[in-house]
Amino acid sequence: MRKLLLLAAGMLWATSAYAQTPQPPAPTAGPLVLERIHDAWVLAPDFKVTDVDGRTGELAGAYGGKLLDNTLLLGGAAYWLANDARDFKMTYGGAMVGWQSREYGRIRFGGRGLAGIGSATLGFDVTSLASGARQGDIRFGVTDPRAAFPVRGTVTAPQPTAIRPRVIARDDFVFVEPEANVALRLTKGIGVSCGVGYRQTGAADVLRDRLNGPTANLAMQFGW
Repeated sequence: MRKLLLLAAGMLWATSAYAQTPQPPAPTAGPLVLERIHDAWVLAPDFKVTDVDGRTGELAGAYGGKLLDNTLLLGGAAYWLANDARDFKMTYGGAMVGWQSREYGRIRFGGRGLAGIGSATLGFDVTSLASGARQGDIRFGVTDPRAAFPVRGTVTAPQPTAIRPRVIARDDFVFVEPEANVALRLTKGIGVSCGVGYRQTGAADVLRDRLNGPTANLAMQFGW
């Protein structure tokens, strides 16, 4: 009987000691963290060098839009030839869709596509127009693509000392311009981007494929 009492007293003491020992806190779920999706507005003055009708042209312009989730850019762009020549002008613009990768250090890779409408004015030699039998009534500074270009008599090659009259043709067109680019972040919210692309035009009755050409651009982007 005495042994049983001693055993019971020992069990009670062990139970009391375990109950008084500090226990580790039960694991709990971590706090819920809400992270805001980065949707920024982007504006970028843009400068392009391009080939137009076999001549090198400098295009000034800008693009802008909404950058969704820091990846997808939806917006628009417009460009024009920055020169004063009457026979070498072009303006075009439209809607733009772009994509950019996540940031590797300070660098991003991406691409953009621009599609829309434009207008261009180019000069031609009268002899080359007559020999090519192009469609369109092209007079000095006037273009009517609905009428046929009048050709009278036989066109002969001009002599080296001959004066070749030059006319101006204006035409409207549609285009698509895909581009691949790489961007470098300079500061928070400011970066510089450069890329290469190609302008493919259509629906030009007079100028036709003379408006197609490769492009290279350099832009300062605000709203990284």
